Amino acid sequence: MLKSARKRVLAGAVAVGAALLVGVGGASMAGADQHGAGQAVPRHDSSVQNLGLVKNRIKAYYGDDGDDKPSPDSAYAADAKRVESRLKSWLTVHAHGDGRKALVLDVDDTVLSNYTYEASHDFGYDPTTNAECVEAKCFPAVFGMPELVTWASTHGYAVFYVTGRPHDQQQATLDNLTEQGFPKPAGIFTKVKTAPYPPYLTCAPDCSTIEYKSLTRGHIESMGYTIVANAGDQYSDLKGGHAQRAFKMPNPMYYLP
Repeated sequence: MLKSARKRVLAGAVAVGAALLVGVGGASMAGADQHGAGQAVPRHDSSVQNLGLVKNRIKAYYGDDGDDKPSPDSAYAADAKRVESRLKSWLTVHAHGDGRKALVLDVDDTVLSNYTYEASHDFGYDPTTNAECVEAKCFPAVFGMPELVTWASTHGYAVFYVTGRPHDQQQATLDNLTEQGFPKPAGIFTKVKTAPYPPYLTCAPDCSTIEYKSLTRGHIESMGYTIVANAGDQYSDLKGGHAQRAFKMPNPMYYLP
């Protein structure tokens, strides 16, 4: 998936699409990572949700009427709008004052929607077709995000993207964002697969998602920015601190630790 996933698990509960607003200052992440490792191993099939039914529920949540596209009238779109409203309210309150302010965003299923790719591949993942989709710039914007990011950019925020996409997809990602109406960012950080690695990634070459993203946010802070908000669709996008507040976008399709 465009996030250089180490592990991909179809999420079993569409309820996680409730788009939770999560902790302040890297503290409590709205309870717990609901998808995560540490769950007990099922002892009977009755305790495991039927995969086919879960896929159908996900399609219904996205308002997919058979064309592999999310609907702007769907429960998913409503959840995304609620998170975006809270995020904008937070940014509005902190738009004034001294210092350089930053908004940090993940890319996949935070600002660019993967739903059509996912649904058309039976919620599976193939690195070849995924890379082709990235190069073709085939990912549409998440509902409402171009307007929100444009607003932030015009109200004093430096916008940074921190994505698990590999470095060789950086330009295609920027082009896709531009085509979808996003303003030019202050910077984009992608994963470097081979040496030399950025010196701030002290975990390289084996960074976990949390390490990669939190250390990159720390690097942005070292550039003189205060990260007022950090938004992502995975809890691993948000953990590790280096942001005043974190915002969880809805995504019941997969889990990246």
